Amino acid sequence: MKNIIIISTAIMFILAAITTTSMTLAAGNIKKNDQQLTIKVKSNGCAESVVLASSADNCSGTEFAASCGKNGKDCVCMQNNKFVSWKVETDTRFELVFKGPSPFKSNCKMKSGNNGHLKCKIEAPDNDYDYDVILESCPSQVYDPRIVLRTRD
Repeated sequence: MKNIIIISTAIMFILAAITTTSMTLAAGNIKKNDQQLTIKVKSNGCAESVVLASSADNCSGTEFAASCGKNGKDCVCMQNNKFVSWKVETDTRFELVFKGPSPFKSNCKMKSGNNGHLKCKIEAPDNDYDYDVILESCPSQVYDPRIVLRTRD
């Protein structure tokens, strides 16, 4: 009888350890997809939000899933060596200004051209990167989304 209790207790301990490890790993695993974002614009020409346009959501299954990606606005989850792109939904140009260091290579110009599109490659340490979106149609108002960068596999 003691052997059955010991084996039963050991099995429960192993299952609990596997479950805890799986949940911890799932929470930290940001997916490795390029991400496309759309800058939504209000009728007055100012930015309203930045939303994920990609079908794949890198935040899904992580601790950021409730507030980032498809479930939240103004936030995207990224991994290094992947591209993030922005497209404004109206006919205006825009600029991105980081509030601290930028997660992009120095050759990323941070300004869209006449096509209202910008694409940059992530190359930076893990961090949350806050930035402002400034639309040419509304230069006096800045909008402040963020990029969550985690390189854990």
